[in-house]
Amino acid sequence: MIMIKINLLPVRDIVRRKKYLNEIFAALVLIGLVSFVLVVVELDQLDSISKMNKEVANLDAEKNKYSKILAEIKKIEEEKKILMTRTEVINRLKQSSSLTVHALDEIANLTPPSRMWLKSLSQNGNQISLTGMALDDQTIAKYMDDLEASNYIQNVRLASSSLEIFAERSLKNFSITANVDMPKM
Repeated sequence: MIMIKINLLPVRDIVRRKKYLNEIFAALVLIGLVSFVLVVVELDQLDSISKMNKEVANLDAEKNKYSKILAEIKKIEEEKKILMTRTEVINRLKQSSSLTVHALDEIANLTPPSRMWLKSLSQNGNQISLTGMALDDQTIAKYMDDLEASNYIQNVRLASSSLEIFAERSLKNFSITANVDMPKM
């Protein structure tokens, strides 16, 4: 007797369902792994952000500590500039007063006492103006040459010259302008 066995179970459907279940399970595992990796990366990023925020806070604190020192340095530099300016002004005043003394000494030494005399002398900055009387034009010309030869007096120019009667004598009234400056070394 031969018995025929008939399998009434849908084997193909069961295999197909098992295959689908395996694929779904594999997809869920893959999604879980990807989610896990994303969560780990997110936590690492949050940790990095936290560390950077702490570092920024530390740098800001250090910056604030040094900003007071920088403000003091800036204040000291401004005071230094003011002192340097004052020193320059004092040095220029010393040089200017020394220059005036030297120029007046040159003028006094170069003025021939028996042939001319000065009536006025004025200084405006580095410009000096002389007015006086002389016996003749040659005396004025020689005086101008002598002044020009001085180390402290340059650009001597005759501003005016005129004949004037003084004490019953014909004398030359003159006006001279020149520049005074420290000699170039």
